[in-house]
Amino acid sequence: MFRNIIAQNKAKKIITEQIKNNKIPHAYLFIGEDGVGKKKTALEFAKILNCTINDYSKTDIGACGHCAACEMINKDSYPDLHMINFAKQEEMPDGEGEKTKLGIDLIRYMQKYVYMKSAEGKWKIFIIEPAEKLTIDAFNSLLKTLEEPPKHTILILIAKHRETIPTTILSRTQTVFFQPLPKDEIVKYLQQQHSLDEETAAKIAEDAEGSFGKAEYLMLNTQNEYASLWKELTGKKMPAADLLEKSRQVSRDRDTALSILDIITESAMKSFRKEPEKYIDIIEKLSEHKIYLTRNANPNTVLDNLFLYINSKTV
Repeated sequence: MFRNIIAQNKAKKIITEQIKNNKIPHAYLFIGEDGVGKKKTALEFAKILNCTINDYSKTDIGACGHCAACEMINKDSYPDLHMINFAKQEEMPDGEGEKTKLGIDLIRYMQKYVYMKSAEGKWKIFIIEPAEKLTIDAFNSLLKTLEEPPKHTILILIAKHRETIPTTILSRTQTVFFQPLPKDEIVKYLQQQHSLDEETAAKIAEDAEGSFGKAEYLMLNTQNEYASLWKELTGKKMPAADLLEKSRQVSRDRDTALSILDIITESAMKSFRKEPEKYIDIIEKLSEHKIYLTRNANPNTVLDNLFLYINSKTV
């Protein structure tokens, strides 16, 4: 079970044993940093319990992933899966205007569905995220549901830190801890999902603190930081001093310089497809300069020459 969840073996083992022994608690508290798989595990849990092809009571294979129930859960359209979050609070016509807290009206909204009969599946699942953002009134209202839970209904609270949850709630939920992800798993993920080279992926993974979410944020931030370089270099004639200063600012080390070359090359290829004759020499120059970097040429010198060349050829 949970074969789609990377790492988190202890968390997966706890929930898997409960499913296999038919001793599923009515409420869970998933604790861990953002981006380590808490929500994904909750959704996979919903699929396992409601899959119409692989019956969890007869097999430990897990969800099939392609039956009607699994597909609807993947698309966030399953009628017995309810996301209790800021997005849902905003949708409520009479919901609270508070943007930083999940209020009591949201929990009351949830409770109407908690006590209804399942619309389609075997189990109703309610995922509350981020649980630490519930107001005191909302926690108190939730407590009533936890004290008298309906059958075949599971509440999954998702939070970063256990200390942010009232003890009255803790005592009525099964706490499952999610650990930071191994760096090699993050490297593999970045390579497979975002086509990053190993060096760039490893550098991002080093700073990601075991979180896929943070790794993606760092990746996008890095790309955004340098994505505008091509437009700057090709947009207008720049003084040599400005170009050299720009090079100095971004040529922090060899790995960074290689990443910048990859980002510029991607932009250059788009321009090349539109005007091949204008950009063919620049594409060749980019390839040459990447070779220089791999042969231990000074990153600052390489980018100096490249920025001057691109600006002179395109403007």
